[in-house]
Amino acid sequence: MEDPTDYGVYIRRSTADQEEEHQRTAITKWLEERELQLGDVELYAEQASGASGDRDEFQRLIDDVEGDELAHVVIWEISRIARKGFLAQKFFDACEDNGVTIHVTNGSVRKVEPDGHGRMVADVIAAVAAEERRSIIRRTRAGLKRAKSEGKWVGQVPAGFVRVDGYLRPNFSPDYDADETGFHDISDALEDIAAGESYRSVAGQTPNVTRQTLMRIDNDDARRRWYLDAEAEDQRVAEALEVTNE
Repeated sequence: MEDPTDYGVYIRRSTADQEEEHQRTAITKWLEERELQLGDVELYAEQASGASGDRDEFQRLIDDVEGDELAHVVIWEISRIARKGFLAQKFFDACEDNGVTIHVTNGSVRKVEPDGHGRMVADVIAAVAAEERRSIIRRTRAGLKRAKSEGKWVGQVPAGFVRVDGYLRPNFSPDYDADETGFHDISDALEDIAAGESYRSVAGQTPNVTRQTLMRIDNDDARRRWYLDAEAEDQRVAEALEVTNE
């Protein structure tokens, strides 16, 4: 039987719980085939972006590799380590320099050994993962740019508005049970504040809005005019507000 203290398992999920379940299932099966249990090995698990080097568990893994605490590291696939080339290389180099074997349960390369066997393929896979990330970023930016050029609202919807087919619209029929706030709720709140009522008091009377939100709107001259004068410099907001002037 293998010594479980020689093994470390790294699991990184981005957002979906199901993604982590897939990793745990595959890794657990891999360990059981070697008479090991997930609960007996050192586990490094976290939710983080693969593009970030500021990951506590990833850094702890690197530290333990460099501190000769591990002989084997088990991962689901190469992209779990990093989606930036230099981060993947940092991990590969640490394992190679400290005699640690990398085991991959899912992928075209299943083992990267300290003598360099499997490293070239792993480098290629890491490079592909990095390029996929760059492609996603480019497509996302292009999509956002296209949406903005079409007058669609991108990002968080302002209080008192809704997004309809991608376009911003005043919310004249808010669903309070769904935590919505109406356009006229914000307008009335700003008028009460102008009349001398406190942010806290007005927020307590306005559905689904916080004191901080009212304060930010009231202290932003351009945004306050959205609700009090139905005027906006942002063309997307101006078009949305046209209905209030009809």
